[in-house]
Amino acid sequence: MKKLKHIIIAVFAISIVLGIYSCTDDTEYLKFTEGGEISYTGAIDSLQIYPGQNRVKVEGLIIGDPKVSEVRVYWNNNRDSISVPVNRTQGVDEVSFIIDGLEENVYNFTVRTLDADGNKSIAVSQSAEVYGDRYIASLFNRPLEKNVLVESVLEIGLADMDLSSGVLGSEFEYMSTSGETKTIYVDIAESNVTISDFESGSTYRYRTAFIPDEDSIDNFFTAFEDVTPIPTPVLGNAAVPFIASATDGGRWGTLAGPWITNDVAKNHGGYGGWDEWNGNVFNLESGWGSPWITNGKIYQVVHAEAASYMLRVQVLSTNHNANPDGAYFVIAKGGNGLPNVEDVTTASEVIGYKRIGAAGTYTVSFTVDEATDISVGEITTQNGDYFCNITSWEIQVAN
Repeated sequence: MKKLKHIIIAVFAISIVLGIYSCTDDTEYLKFTEGGEISYTGAIDSLQIYPGQNRVKVEGLIIGDPKVSEVRVYWNNNRDSISVPVNRTQGVDEVSFIIDGLEENVYNFTVRTLDADGNKSIAVSQSAEVYGDRYIASLFNRPLEKNVLVESVLEIGLADMDLSSGVLGSEFEYMSTSGETKTIYVDIAESNVTISDFESGSTYRYRTAFIPDEDSIDNFFTAFEDVTPIPTPVLGNAAVPFIASATDGGRWGTLAGPWITNDVAKNHGGYGGWDEWNGNVFNLESGWGSPWITNGKIYQVVHAEAASYMLRVQVLSTNHNANPDGAYFVIAKGGNGLPNVEDVTTASEVIGYKRIGAAGTYTVSFTVDEATDISVGEITTQNGDYFCNITSWEIQVAN
C-alpha cells in the first residue's frame, strides 16, 4: 500500500513539470541572446607583435572569414585602441601596421576582427615591450683602446663588449682629406678600423648600435661622442736600415735627414752616427782607435700638439751601463736641439729623458702643454770605448 502511494506521488510531480513546460513560450531562450543568435567573425591568425622604439608592429593573417572588414587593437585595459581597415580578397590576407606614440612600458594587446555590422571575433592577446628613453639611457658607447693618427691614416682600436647586451656595432662619421663627410660602420666582431683619408686636425664622432630584443623592429643608438685624434709626431729615417747621407766608403757614415748631427759626433774622419755593421744601425761609438766624444748630439725636430706622448727607442746592444759620464735619450721643447749632458737633468726645456744603460726597449714619457716644435734624439759624452746600437725610434700618443 505504501509503495503504491509513492508511485502516485511521482506520477503527479511529472505531470506538473510537463504542464509547466508546455505552457512556456518556445522563444523564451532568446532573451539570453537579445533576440537573436550571437555572430562572431573569424579571429586573426598567426598574430605577432614586435617591439620597437615607442612603437610596436602588429602582423597577422585573415584566413577564413570573407566578412572581416576591420582589425581593432586594444591596450591599457581597453582604454586605448586603434582600428585598421581590411580589404578582403578570396585568399589569405596579411595585415601589418604600426602603433606608434607609445610610452616605454610592457603592454598586453588584445586584437579582434570586425565585420561591417560590428560583429566581433573572439579576442587574441599578446604582450610586447616598448622601449624608449630609459632604455637608451642605459646604453654606453663602445670604448676606444687605440686612436693613432699618422698624417692622414687613422687607426682606431675598439674594446670588446658583452654580446648579451644586444650590441651590434658602431657608426663613425669623419671628414676626409677631400672635404667630404663620410660614414663607416664597424661590426661588433671587428676590433680595429683603419681610415686612410682622415683630415688631420679634424674631429670625428661615433655612436654604438644596440638591439634590445631579436624581434625588435628598431635599432637603438647611444648619443654621438666627439673625438679629436692627436696627430702623432713622425720621426723620419727612424728604423733599420737607417739611411746615410754620406759614408766613408766603409763602415761609418752620417745619418740622412731629418737627423741633425753635430760635429763632435762625426768622430770617424768627419762621419758618425751611421754604422754599416749590424744592419745599418744608429750608433754613436768612441774609442777602439777613434776619438772620444764630448756632448755628441744627434736629433731631429718635429711638431707636437698639446698632449701626452711616449718615445720608444729599441737598443740592440750597448755598454753605456759602464759609462760614468752618461748618455741620454732626450726630448726638449723647441727646435734648437738638445742641451749638454751635464744639463740634461736640470734644463728647463727638457720635458723627458732617460739615461742609457743596458740593451732593451726604452720608454720616455713626456707631455707637451701647448703645440710646439720638439727636439728628439741622443746626447752622450764618451771618454772611452763605448757604443750604442739603436734599431728604431718611435713617438706614440699616450692613450
